[in-house]
Amino acid sequence: MKKEIVLTFLLMVMISSFASAEMIINQQPNKVYNLGDSVTIPVTIKTITGVSGTFSMDLLCGTKQINFYKNGVNLVYGEEKTFDASLVLTKEVVGENVGNCKVKGILGTEYFLTNEFKISNLITIKPTTEQTEFEPGQSVLIYGDVIKENGQPANGFIELELILANGSSENILQKGTINNGMYSMNITLPQKMKAGKYLVKLNAYEVALDNARTNKGFINYNIQIKQIPTSLEIILKDKDVQPGKSVEIKTILHDQTGESIESTSVITVKKENLEIPEGGSPTEKRTGEYLKLPIVYNEPPANWTVSAISNGLTAEAYFTIVENEEINVELVNQTLIVTNVGNVPYNGTINIRIGNISKDFNLFLPVDGSNKYELKTEYAGEYEVELLDKGRESLFKKDVVLPESRVSGSTGYAIRDFSQSTSKEFYARPIFWIFIALLLAALIFILIRRHKKRKETGVTKKNVFKDKLKIKHEPKTNTAWENRAVPLSKESKLKTNNKANLSLSIKGNKQEVSVVNISVRNMGDLQAKKSNTEEPLQKIVNLAENRKAFVYENQNNLTFILAPSKTRTFKNETTALEIAQDAKEIILSYNRIAKYKMDFGISIEYGSIVEKTENGIMQFMSLGTLMSNTKKISAASQGEVLLGENIKNKLTNVRTEKQDNGRITYYKIKDMKYYDEGNSRYMQSFMNKKTGESNQGTKYNNLPPQDKTQKTNQNTEKSSDPKSLIKGFY
Repeated sequence: MKKEIVLTFLLMVMISSFASAEMIINQQPNKVYNLGDSVTIPVTIKTITGVSGTFSMDLLCGTKQINFYKNGVNLVYGEEKTFDASLVLTKEVVGENVGNCKVKGILGTEYFLTNEFKISNLITIKPTTEQTEFEPGQSVLIYGDVIKENGQPANGFIELELILANGSSENILQKGTINNGMYSMNITLPQKMKAGKYLVKLNAYEVALDNARTNKGFINYNIQIKQIPTSLEIILKDKDVQPGKSVEIKTILHDQTGESIESTSVITVKKENLEIPEGGSPTEKRTGEYLKLPIVYNEPPANWTVSAISNGLTAEAYFTIVENEEINVELVNQTLIVTNVGNVPYNGTINIRIGNISKDFNLFLPVDGSNKYELKTEYAGEYEVELLDKGRESLFKKDVVLPESRVSGSTGYAIRDFSQSTSKEFYARPIFWIFIALLLAALIFILIRRHKKRKETGVTKKNVFKDKLKIKHEPKTNTAWENRAVPLSKESKLKTNNKANLSLSIKGNKQEVSVVNISVRNMGDLQAKKSNTEEPLQKIVNLAENRKAFVYENQNNLTFILAPSKTRTFKNETTALEIAQDAKEIILSYNRIAKYKMDFGISIEYGSIVEKTENGIMQFMSLGTLMSNTKKISAASQGEVLLGENIKNKLTNVRTEKQDNGRITYYKIKDMKYYDEGNSRYMQSFMNKKTGESNQGTKYNNLPPQDKTQKTNQNTEKSSDPKSLIKGFY
């Protein structure tokens, strides 16, 4: 019984000793902790009676309790001790337990609870979004701050994804670092990035020692890509424009992806000679809208230029005013008036029919020119009148009432062509012969009077002859244009009487011409070496002019143009071949004795030009590829005469071999057929060379200057004889 009393007493003493110990929390935990932070809870235990046992601390999160601290306690009466318990919030310790938690301290049967605090794994990203609009191809700096929920700066990594298209592998991905709560990344936008809004995704995270991601955060925001003008396009509804109609032009401004941009543009139209036509001056127009520019009916064929400017971008396009050979027919009283309403001269044969009788007329009309045809019939009545153009298409067909007229011939009909009958009727008029008679009488009167004065003054025929000789030796101050020799250009030493100048745009007559081109490829070197190349070239110029050729010089090219307006014949192909062959022989003769040889080529071609001759000088504009083809063919020549395709078809008696150097097709002369050996001086020349009789070339070149000039004149006079035209070729 006594033992039980003692044990009970001792138990009561022990219980009273524990009850007398007090646990004091020195510092409450913070309100928020992030994973990786340390939670420190300093606790002081003070006892009055003494205490012995184990002090522990647990983390309480929801229904889960995790012990993180244990320590033994043995205090005597009045003693106190402070315990610094800390907890590192790692996934190994807390697992996925994030949220509101408390810390519980336990000593025996006594315990305490701290204030509630939050364990978080969140990171807040604060991007700097002062600039949200960017241009394609621009380098973009993306930066900002990253703060953990506990308010402390984060240290980890950040990933950027710029979404170009949903599920696309072309999205822009970039990875960066976070240091002391700051991140910075530089990305370059694609050059052809389509204009519009794009989503930017940012994901930030921290990494533990085991490379596991702890605190995380993300944010999404949009950026705008601007629409940037990158190209300007000019669209022509028709590139080949008929005169008398309108050319329709519009511009389209494209952005970086080719999409159109609504804007304005300034459109300017210029002719080939850079002249701005009426209505072609700079005009502001909305992009995508057509500008209509009317073209007058008689605008000559040419290439026009369209230029446009918009948002600092420029563009050019070209269209062509095509040839329009057209005539208009109207009846005034009993006269048909035919007018050229096209933009090129009209040259062809028309047919006029009265009843069952028709007649052909050769018609040549310049632009806006007209001709009249008077209709006559022996018997008055209504007749069907029709006019057919040179293509045998009916332009006028109508029943016309014709009065009775005096008609010569048995047909009973007559058509009077005013262009041909005017001069004949003039010479048939009596007044013309009266004028001639008066003129002869005046001339006889003057001669008789002059003879009487000589007798009275004692002037003899001998003195008169001396005076005439004196006058002849005096310099001429008013020489006719045809006798003036002018330089081909400022730099050229060659002189010509039949000069030709190239013009970009002229109004004149369209003609089919034969062209000879001589290209001296080493002309610059020969001039630098002061070689006497002018002498043979001047001989060629004189020879060509005696055959009525116009001469045009351009750099290393010497071009001879045989135009029907000068030669008075449409068949100039044979003459062109003569000039080419003579030029070849002159240059070869020169090369045989010259120290520095000419590297030359010769070509012949046939094509169209528009020409206008004033004061003996021909202004011309090449149509199509005539001039460029002749230069390309002569460039391919190695001292021989090459033919273009057009003139090859004209020279039917020439056997040729087709050649192609990749740039141009041309024909080499193999042989020439002939019919009359006596009339073909080129055949005779060829045969003389074969038999060794043609040493005249060398002798000719060794003659003194005066003899050479005389020889040249003799040769040119001989070649101008119509009998020397080539009837047969070799």
